[in-house]
Amino acid sequence: MSTDSEQHMKRFESLIAERQDWLFRFAYMRVGRREDAEDIVQEVFMSIFCKMKKDKDIKDIDRYMIRSVSNACTDYHRRRKQNHIQIDDMRDIPVTETDRQIHDEFTRINRLLDSLPPEQAETVRLKCYDNLTFRQIAELTEVPEATVKSRYRYAITHIQQRLRKEHNNEG
Repeated sequence: MSTDSEQHMKRFESLIAERQDWLFRFAYMRVGRREDAEDIVQEVFMSIFCKMKKDKDIKDIDRYMIRSVSNACTDYHRRRKQNHIQIDDMRDIPVTETDRQIHDEFTRINRLLDSLPPEQAETVRLKCYDNLTFRQIAELTEVPEATVKSRYRYAITHIQQRLRKEHNNEG
């Protein structure tokens, strides 16, 4: 193997080791199925590998990866629209014990976010689960940073009101 190939392979292996879990979580929280999230992340990594192999430099690799996974999740939902699984039906899908925690989190958060407009829900996911800054979210969603901040503020206010209402109804 040539020195360039070895360097590309080491860089690629490093990307996988450092970012695979982060990208998997990002995809899982959008598609809700382990196998599909793994497939999406694998496809993105293969795309990156092909670009690296062709000596194509990817500027801001994190932005490129998260954007690629986000686009792949959007495509996934477009392809599966007719087979879309409702959140209430998710409990009938067998989940391994290792997936239980992330599956429960997915279900709980999606129930909360279901009542929000999609743009607000996605902003909350990107900020809270993917730890992106408002600037990164603005770049990813291609809207002004002020819009991202207001979406986030409205979403959090709505969630707080809903939780207060649920708490008052329980007590």
